[in-house]
Amino acid sequence: MPRRVYWDSCTFLGLLNQEPGSFNHCRAVWSEAESDRTLIYTSFWTFAEVYKAKCEGPGKPISELEDGRITQLLRQPWIRPVVVDELIGVAARGLMRLHTYCKKPSDGVHLATACALSVDEMHTFDGSDLLGLDGKVLRANGTPLKICVPYGVPRKGQLDFVEDGR
Repeated sequence: MPRRVYWDSCTFLGLLNQEPGSFNHCRAVWSEAESDRTLIYTSFWTFAEVYKAKCEGPGKPISELEDGRITQLLRQPWIRPVVVDELIGVAARGLMRLHTYCKKPSDGVHLATACALSVDEMHTFDGSDLLGLDGKVLRANGTPLKICVPYGVPRKGQLDFVEDGR
């Protein structure tokens, strides 16, 4: 059974923009997904958020020519987009109220979606709103959600060293 992970927008931007410190992490998971060992879930919210060259702070919008790369990236068969419906919206609001560390509604939507799906892990580089909530938010199945930077899982019998960003 493939590993089920949730990616927020920053993770896709790290891959798309080949950001130093992010790209190798994202590429390791992406490679797993290409070989059917991982499924990547994301909210349709991501389709709107992935439009600029940086995730945090002011970022220059990606050109209209580059927009095709975004569309192609998000349409891969191992990407499983999830609709933001009323349940996700209400859950996001409640999570933000309960966990004041999560300040942005978009991050609340990502968090609520990952919880609703009971994914194995939520992958992000967002240290200001999400990484600090690792193990503090319950998934729909009642167990704590692991929130971490993306990482590849070595195959059995394979030595695989993934850069940890430290």
